[in-house]
Order: sequence, then C-alpha cells, then structure tokens
Amino acid sequence: MFFVDLVSHLIYGQPISGETGLSRGNYTPIPQPPTIPLLRNALQIDKKLPYESFRLLHRQYGEIYLLELPGSRVVFLNSHRLTLEALDENTFHKAITGGLLELRGLVGDALFTAHHGEHNWEIAHRILTPAFSPANIKGMFGDMFDIASQLVLKWERYGPEHIIIPAEDFTRLAFDTVALCTMGYRVNSFYNDAVQPFIVSMADYLLEAQRRATIPSVVKALSSTAKWDADRALMNEIVSKGGEALITFMIAGHETTSGMLTFITYELLKSPASYAKVREEVDRVLQGKPIQPEHLSKLPYIVAVMREALRLHPPAPVIAVTPYEDTILCGEYLVPKGTIVVPQIARIQRDPAVWGEDAEKFKPERMLDGKFEDLPPKAWIPFGNGARACIGRPFAWQEAIIALATLFQRFDFVMADERYNLTLKQTLTIKPDNFHIRAIPRDNAPPLVIGATSAPKPSINVGEAAPAALSNEEMEKKVPMAVLYGSNTGSSEAFAQRIASAAASNGFNARIATLDAATGHLPTIGPTVIITASFEGEPADNAGRFVQDLTTMNDTPLEGVSYAVFGCGNRDWALTYQRIPKLIDEKMEAAGAKRLLERGEGDAAGAEFFDSFDAWEVKLWETLSTIYHTTSTNRPTEEELVVKLYGTGMERAISLRQPDAALGKVVENRILTSNAEQEKRHIEFELPENMTYNAGDYLAILPTNPPASVRRVFARYKLSEEAMITINASGATTLPTGRPVELKQVLSGYVELSQPASKRNLETLIEAADEA
Repeated sequence: MFFVDLVSHLIYGQPISGETGLSRGNYTPIPQPPTIPLLRNALQIDKKLPYESFRLLHRQYGEIYLLELPGSRVVFLNSHRLTLEALDENTFHKAITGGLLELRGLVGDALFTAHHGEHNWEIAHRILTPAFSPANIKGMFGDMFDIASQLVLKWERYGPEHIIIPAEDFTRLAFDTVALCTMGYRVNSFYNDAVQPFIVSMADYLLEAQRRATIPSVVKALSSTAKWDADRALMNEIVSKGGEALITFMIAGHETTSGMLTFITYELLKSPASYAKVREEVDRVLQGKPIQPEHLSKLPYIVAVMREALRLHPPAPVIAVTPYEDTILCGEYLVPKGTIVVPQIARIQRDPAVWGEDAEKFKPERMLDGKFEDLPPKAWIPFGNGARACIGRPFAWQEAIIALATLFQRFDFVMADERYNLTLKQTLTIKPDNFHIRAIPRDNAPPLVIGATSAPKPSINVGEAAPAALSNEEMEKKVPMAVLYGSNTGSSEAFAQRIASAAASNGFNARIATLDAATGHLPTIGPTVIITASFEGEPADNAGRFVQDLTTMNDTPLEGVSYAVFGCGNRDWALTYQRIPKLIDEKMEAAGAKRLLERGEGDAAGAEFFDSFDAWEVKLWETLSTIYHTTSTNRPTEEELVVKLYGTGMERAISLRQPDAALGKVVENRILTSNAEQEKRHIEFELPENMTYNAGDYLAILPTNPPASVRRVFARYKLSEEAMITINASGATTLPTGRPVELKQVLSGYVELSQPASKRNLETLIEAADEA
C-alpha cells in the first residue's frame, strides 16, 4: 500500500489509499463504481462534458455515489433531502476544487475562488455587496437597456435570414453590460463581427482550467502552458484598462447570464404555448413602448420562465462543500472530515420528490401563483448557497428581464434547424452547443429610446421667494418620532431616510439613528419606526448590539414603547428570509412594547421591492395620524440644525449625514493610461488626524454627479447654471436648507441623477404639477 500511496502522490499530488468507501460501523455504504489501480474512477468521467457523466452515474447509482478522482474522494448528491443537510453552513463550508482551483492563478482569492476563511474574501464581499443593493441595481437600468438596444440593432441590421448563434451574442450582451454598469467601460462588442479578444481568451482559459482539473499532476506539469499563459496575460492587460475587479465580474457574471438567456431561448422555442404567453405578456404590459423601470414588476410570466429555465439548466451545475467534522448525512451516510461533497444542482432541481413526476418538463406555471414561494428550502439554488451565494443575482435578474422583454417585443424567433435537440458544451459553466436561431423583426416595433419626450416649460419660478418655514419652537410641538435602521447595503437606511424626511409634514419631529445607537434606550414618547434587514439570518453590522440586547431581555422592560417594523430581505434565501425583522418584531412585543402596525416586508429578489415599501409607508402614516391625532400638511418646515460651518469644506458631509467624514489631503494624482485609452488614475491621499484605515475597512469618498448629467438637467428644464435657490425642508433631509445655495451645487453633490424615478417620485411630481 505504501507503493500505491507513493505513486499516487507523484501523479495526483496526494495519496488516495485507505478506505475505498465511506462506510464504518452500521452506516449505509455509499455506492461507488468499480475502480482500477491508480486511476481509480478517473476514466469514468468525460473530460469534455463531465456533466453528462454525472447524469448517467446518477441514473445508475441514485441519490448518492462516491468517486475517487485525482487527489480526492468526492461524494455526489442528487436528492433534495441529502442536499438540505449538506448545505447547512453550521456543518459544511464551501470547498474550492477542480476548475475553480485552477482559476486562482488568474484571479487569486476572489469572491468565487477564495478558500473558506481567507480574509480577502471577507474584504471583497463587504466592499462589493453595497454595489449590488436594490437601489444601485435600479440605477443601472438605463445602461442595461443601452446594451440590449445594441443587440437589437445588430439583429435588425442582419435581417431575418441571418443565422444567429445566441450563445455568442448573449455573451457579448452580458460582457458589455457588466463592463458598462460596474466600470463605466464601453467594450462595444456589437460594433464588429469578431468576438472580443478578451472573450476568446476567457473562454479558452476556462476550458483549459476545466481540462487541467481532470488530469494528473505529473501530466499537468509536463504540458505546455504557452497558450494558458498568453490568455492570462491578455486578460490582465485588458483588465488594467477597465479596473482590477473587472475580470472577476466577467468570469462570475457574463458566462452564467449568457448561458441562462440561451437556455431560455431554447426552451421557449421548444414550447410554443409558453412562447405565446411571453409574447402576450410583453405586448400587454409594454403597450408598444420601450421597457421602463416600472414594468419590471409587471412581467410575472417572464420571471417564471427565467426561474424554470434555471431550474432545468443551472449554468453552474454543481457546488462543492466539505464538513467541518465527521458528519452523518440524514442519519445514514458517514462523510469524514475533509471529504469533498458535491450537491449536483441540476439533479436536485429535478428531484421528483419536490418537483413531481413531470420534473424533467419545462413548465413555467410551476413557478407562478405562490408555488415558487412555497418551495421547500434549498430546492431552487441556481445562484449558490448561503454566505458564498452569488452577490450579483439582482444584477443578472434585471439584465435578463430587460433583454427578454426587449427582444420579444421586437422579434419573432425560429430555430435555424427545427430538428435540433439540445446538446451541451461545458467549461466552468454549461451552455447549449450548436444551437442556432433566426430573428424576424416584428411590425410596428417602438423606437429604442427611453423616456423620449419633448421638454415642457419648467414649472419652477427660480426668482420666487420660498414659503415661510416653521420655527424651531413649532417643530418642538410636533410628536417626537425615532426612526432606526440596520443596513449593510444602504437600502434600509434609504427607506429610513425617507420616513424621517416625510415626518414633519405628517405631524412628527423625527430623529434618525442606527439600531445600535438606540441600544438600551428606546423612547417611550412617540412612535419608533424600525427599518432593517437580514444578512444570511444575521443582523446588519450596525444592528448587532441592538439585537443581542433585545434577545437577552427579561420580563417587560419595553413597556411604554410603541413601534412599527419594516423588513428588507431576499426570498431566495428561504431559511433566513426576514429572520431579523421578524425577531425584532416578536421580541419587542414580548418585552412589553406595543405594535402599532403589522410588520411590512420587502423582497429584494422580486421586482416590487420598492412598491412594497411605498404601500407600507402609506399605511404607516395613516395609522400614526389616527393614533397620535396628527394632520398632514404640505407646508415646508425647517429642520433644526445643530451646527453649520461655513468655509470649512464640511457643509456637504454634514447635510448628507456623514458624521465620520473628514477632509483628506491629496498628495499624488497621476494618469496611468495613454491618451487613446479610458482614463485611469493613481491617487494617494493623506488621512486626516485621528483617522485610521485597516484592510477591510470601508473607505467612503463623497462623490459628485458627472458634469454632463448636471448640464442635462439644466437643459431639460431650461434653467440658468447661475441660478440660486433656497430650500426649506419639512423635516430631516440631506439637502442644504435655510440658506441660498447654487442650484448647480445641489445638483452636483446632493442628489442622485442616475437612478430612475420611482412610482412614488412620479406621483409627487404629478401632485406638484396639479398644484401649479
């Protein structure tokens, strides 16, 4: 046996001797195909399409089987009941194996290649998560539509007889969208027929990573790496122009999104009834106009199609975990510590025990009318599991809805070969292979312009004096209100800011703070409104102490406190959905506090996230006005400001409620790129006194809107860039109030010009227009 271990170590990098199964004692043996010396089960895996080999092994061995592969034993799971236990993050953690392990040479310890416990993953996750908040994703709508429009124009230009390879064009779509939305970098893939060199190199690199993961170490060491190294060098060169994070986003985002869109196209063309429903919904909702942000929540059948396609064809078909200690799965199968366990998502999401006897059939209706929400935990996991799940899911979701609605509004699709049956191609993800279509332009398609309207005359009289504001004494007569939030991504905080801003006009004098800041001293006079979220079932970073204190209370220490709770969450994480908002709501009532309003819920996985809050806010003000006998008024009132320092450079930070901000000194600012490239800079600055920075800390720099966006507002409303205004606020606000200020300064640094208008914004504008 020593000889076998020695040879195995030389070939694979580690020994594989020892037990050939995982059964000990009275536990059920895990089935394993017959092995051969040294190679064990390696020859039973198709190196070009491992996915198909695993499917056939599932058919032969059932819900669980063991393979001995180069350097490791791997247990494959194919049923929901076993997977539910294997995805318990208290027992198992993510394992980096196979092709992902090979990718570390390119991206290092990135979000999807970091080993469990690697510190850089925590840093990247904390930094990047806010970028994918619902508000930020909504603000990317215009750029996503821009790239989808480029795809439409290409297909229209080529005409109805042109043979399209959808996997290639959807790859261009996803690649350009990620680059534009995350880096502001235009790749312009649709302006030439050749596939971008980056995409070619990435596809080849991923394919080679998958191949290298299946060959012995000695063979790998003797193989030529010239192409492998050249592809890596080319990608690194391009990434240096578009930002270091770009390559991670490209691999993690564009491959999976393009695969999803291609599978959706295939399944709809194979299901005429579903195809007709998609087209009918698009025509009915869009009404012959380009898709707008408000349409996203009104396309439930498209969402069902997306969910069903991802159920049958998850682009990333497996995930890998390993137990912290020896573990017994479902009381039957012994899995020793260090064993790689691979839940096969594509098999789990076809488990008849969950999905019925027609689990192999494409049936979007199984995702409608509450059926998706009623699925058991971990039954639908195409975006991964737990803390290591894909943070870009809302990005991909919105991108796909925009693309599908736009394409089906403008084209009829047919297969180039009606006899085609699905075949697959595998790198690190799965895509249809040799799948070709034709796109036939529909009649009377709308122009590809968002919000193309003539500019009306401005309704603002810049020279008119502002209405008189309420005095501080009058503000003190209003009912006190505490608005508390727990937020990592910024969504809960934004909702809390909205409540605080509207408080004065509804008869309340609001003060806003984090939940942690209110630990141990919740007010008993006036209402307390709590807006908070769950993150993998845990509180936000600025709510942990509050939740800990709440869960350890005895008796009824909160008697006299009146409260209302709104929770932000993501229903795709069913096990922990709304856990913290529910916990706060229940514990506060148990501790003697009085609930004023039923807890509200916002689901960031759905398109009605903001609408849910709008509806709850209306109920909140109606309820509070009844209980506290307040009246609503539109009369502006002025917030009592503690300090205003002129000439210090801190005015904007104070208005934007950034109490920890301070002025830093730029010590170096130099351009890294040539004139022909997108400008990138190296900037160094000296931190202010008493401010420190450690790896993983958030570093916030107050931004300004691009000058072009500011000029567009002035042009749209025919205003002078020299205009001065005075703002009198009716409560807590982030705008500069009570003094004349340049309108240009307000538009540049105090408001967000890139985010699309919400339904609430439009209603406010309509009311103002009616009054005018």
